[in-house]
Amino acid sequence: MHSACEIPILHLDLQPNNLIICNGTVKLIDFDHAAGCRWANTAPKRFGTVGCAAPEQYASDRMLDQRTDIYAIGAVLRFMTAGTLREEAGQSGALSEAFERIIRKCMDSNMEKRYASAGEVEDALQALCTRKLTEEKEQKTIPSHILLVTGMKAGTGTTHLALGLVYFLNRNGYRALYEEHNASRAVDTMARRAGMRPDRFGIYTMYGCCLKPWYGPAVKLDQETGFDIIVKDYGTDWQQAELELKAAKADLLGTGSASVWDGRYIRQYISWMNQAWAGRCDGNRVLVFRGTRSLCRKELRAMSRSDKALKEIKLFVSPEYENPFSQKREEAFFQSLWSAVAGRRWNGKRGLLKRWDFLREIILNTAGNLRKGAELSESQEQDGEQG
Repeated sequence: MHSACEIPILHLDLQPNNLIICNGTVKLIDFDHAAGCRWANTAPKRFGTVGCAAPEQYASDRMLDQRTDIYAIGAVLRFMTAGTLREEAGQSGALSEAFERIIRKCMDSNMEKRYASAGEVEDALQALCTRKLTEEKEQKTIPSHILLVTGMKAGTGTTHLALGLVYFLNRNGYRALYEEHNASRAVDTMARRAGMRPDRFGIYTMYGCCLKPWYGPAVKLDQETGFDIIVKDYGTDWQQAELELKAAKADLLGTGSASVWDGRYIRQYISWMNQAWAGRCDGNRVLVFRGTRSLCRKELRAMSRSDKALKEIKLFVSPEYENPFSQKREEAFFQSLWSAVAGRRWNGKRGLLKRWDFLREIILNTAGNLRKGAELSESQEQDGEQG
């Protein structure tokens, strides 16, 4: 708009409600107050949205030009990161100083100190993104914590537990990814029911969690990086899980049932855990049982005392919970479970503000899946138990 004609066209009402995201593209709407630079300075009245309008829009004797819209760009960036148009709100503690400098320069009360054009703002933001991508590439050398989850047999809640753990970790500030390595199609079923689409990495964002379905060996996707923890659900495919254990550093989490008729399955599964673990000197093995709590405790105590094969396997009893994405009284269980898996004491939640990039991604992905026709806001802001 600023460079399309010989005389720049000013929007003069750039604000959050005049921006829409359509198929991943940001589009500018509502040109009610737009005008050529010459006409904008001779119009009898001036308009603007409180919190986004530049200081010169409040005074009829001050000139308007491209830098008036630059001020509004800074206001929109502030709204995206602070969640409000109120100037006294300040900035989020999660922002880099470089990003805050860009916002401050856009919104300088002195027009002469702002960026001279939208192109200059774009260059500054692009340079910041390039620097961030470089930092992320350097961080790729830090491997994710890999956890393999398998089940003693079908119906022992392997996927249920894996999803519950991923939800717990994300809710506590970790960036955890669930990967489906079995043919249950659980993630695809949930995504279809919710009408969601995956990102370019083939990952769905649901309930604040990143979930990657099983695509089979024929599908090759770019690998998303930067996850603190990757939970790989192999279901009852012990063979594939063992191959990964042999090839990479990972911890092993198993699920089972302590019912009286499952004795032979328990022995067979524990034998496999020890076989797959042979030769490893690091990592942790954890076995979680579902079933009647009192029965599980009794069986596990008896097994722990009498079976040498269980010597280095940490045993847990899982509480009953219907929805892995709606945890209420399971917090202590998952804290203890993750401490056992990670081999260190639970240190509480991570600082969520430091995960602003991940939270922003979740919000945008979620917003992109909202139904069309959602009500628009007003156009202007008014003032564990271990066995």
